[in-house]
Amino acid sequence: MAKELPQSPRNRVSLATAKAVPFILTLVVAYASYVVVGPLSIDYLINNDRGDRKVATGIAISIVWFVLLIPVAVTWIRLLLVVSQDPGYVSYGDDESPGEPPQEFWMRDVFVCTPSGLPIWCHHCRNWKPDRAHHNQDTGRCTIKMDHFCPWVGGVVGERSMKFFAQFLCYSLVLSSYLLILLAFFVHRHTDRVQWLVALALAGFFVFFTLGMIVNTMRLIFNNTTSIEEAGPRTILMAVLLPPELQAELIARPSQAYSPAAHGHENVDDLHPAVSEINDPSHSNYFTNDSRGWPMRRLARSKAWKGTVTYPLPSSLSVDRPPLPAPEQRTFAILETWPGMNPWDLGTPYRNFTAVFGDRLHQWLLPIRHSPDCEHSSAISFYALGPQFEEMLDEVGLVQRNLSQEHSLEKGRRGVESRKKRRRRLGKGWQNGERPDGWISEKEARRRRNEARARIREEENVVQ
Repeated sequence: MAKELPQSPRNRVSLATAKAVPFILTLVVAYASYVVVGPLSIDYLINNDRGDRKVATGIAISIVWFVLLIPVAVTWIRLLLVVSQDPGYVSYGDDESPGEPPQEFWMRDVFVCTPSGLPIWCHHCRNWKPDRAHHNQDTGRCTIKMDHFCPWVGGVVGERSMKFFAQFLCYSLVLSSYLLILLAFFVHRHTDRVQWLVALALAGFFVFFTLGMIVNTMRLIFNNTTSIEEAGPRTILMAVLLPPELQAELIARPSQAYSPAAHGHENVDDLHPAVSEINDPSHSNYFTNDSRGWPMRRLARSKAWKGTVTYPLPSSLSVDRPPLPAPEQRTFAILETWPGMNPWDLGTPYRNFTAVFGDRLHQWLLPIRHSPDCEHSSAISFYALGPQFEEMLDEVGLVQRNLSQEHSLEKGRRGVESRKKRRRRLGKGWQNGERPDGWISEKEARRRRNEARARIREEENVVQ
């Protein structure tokens, strides 16, 4: 089991604050409940000395308050449990320096990488970071799909806690609005009730605070992004598995061997690319007059192209290992996304919403199940990829256009509309573990690679 790192002074202060603030928030809710039930309902409406007792009104006000308080309490307790136990932490590693990236990264078709084609390494947690994971300085841990550190809920809002956080905010807004309207109605008649005034001020503060938080949180959910991703770099690097027809000619030309010790760098992000560059001899066949090399030449001329990397890395293929079947080689293109591009935007606000809340009404209302995007069993990518990513693949030539469908749609139009350039609508593509049109199956990939190996052997025999 990996050993936890000692906490820094900032970690201790942040975690202590995250434990104290929920306790203070509990006292605020208890005080508001006391004001509604005691001074307002019982003392003023039910047991007053003015002779105009309003028993039914006092009881109804208290009942409505507790009915609205129940979902707030349930979602808050659920949120505190998730945040305190595991909001989406990446486990600590044992190695001080990075070794071979585990297969769970490069056995997927797409993953976020560094310029060297490696997954991102966290020196603090001593582990490789999955897609959309960020290191939080307040807790000293990497969190998957981290949004922010929130002391109001006791810690980090990340992948496993975002849904419950949004539910808690919505229910809190309803409760605070009820308290604000209720006390505003009675305070304008009796401005000398200090307890009412204090509770009214607290209600007004939480109404505006939670309203602002809800607007920002739902905006992030509808766009399938996080606060850190919005404030981070405008472009990211992604390793994308090359289609089999492009991998065939690369199979016998492995990438440069990767060894952290040989490079002499402590920062993985600063390593020289362990990739085949454009001017590498292994790419000479892409710039010939052979028409078969056109897809790779188109890819290499794209601004998104940064190189290729082949896994498993040569340094991991030891000659002393037992005679077991060698892992199948997988060659990836290293692509840089467009500025401001979000490859995880699923195309519509509703799809992005259901990725966090689910597609059933009871999942939207009840804090029971985790978000659907907490499931990472897809062999395509850690998170579902959307139309923007597929459009990038189309632009660089990794996915072929469906020209026949476009031609039939264009042919049926008349007048000015037929001359307008319509934006092509892409299919779901990389969502739900499906490859887009034009992506060939692994079985077909093996067949093409075997043909390439046979052709290379024949060429070598002819030379000899």
